[in-house]
Amino acid sequence: MLLFLSSFTFGQIFSPDETVSRIADNLMCTCGCPHIIGHCGDECSVAPQLVHEISQLVTAGNTEEEVYKIFEDKYGLRVRAVPKAEGFNLLVWVMPFVGLLAGVVVIFFVINRLKPDDSNQETEKVHPVDEKYRKLIDRELER
Repeated sequence: MLLFLSSFTFGQIFSPDETVSRIADNLMCTCGCPHIIGHCGDECSVAPQLVHEISQLVTAGNTEEEVYKIFEDKYGLRVRAVPKAEGFNLLVWVMPFVGLLAGVVVIFFVINRLKPDDSNQETEKVHPVDEKYRKLIDRELER
């Protein structure tokens, strides 16, 4: 039963319209706005042209990755809504987690250094007050 159900997820065949929509949701609009092609507003005249271009590429038989590659070659890497995790981009994906881990380690060591050290208190000897001074103190207290 599990094998049968998993075949649906691996063997999905999308219609050209679904493929165009999915590609448009993964590419940025090139009009200068900070929107994805699939969500660019009605005032944008560039987004419909890009959707039409994607539709022509999909109809011509190009796969999603081929369409992404064509758009990257034409508009540059900034056209991708989510950068690929390779090369320098991989460093950008990993560095926040490395920085967070380093911050936790630094905070741990700083807190441990600020804690009072109990071992020094046990080793200190209490020096007895000289008998001469004890008598002076007692005399002063009696007054």
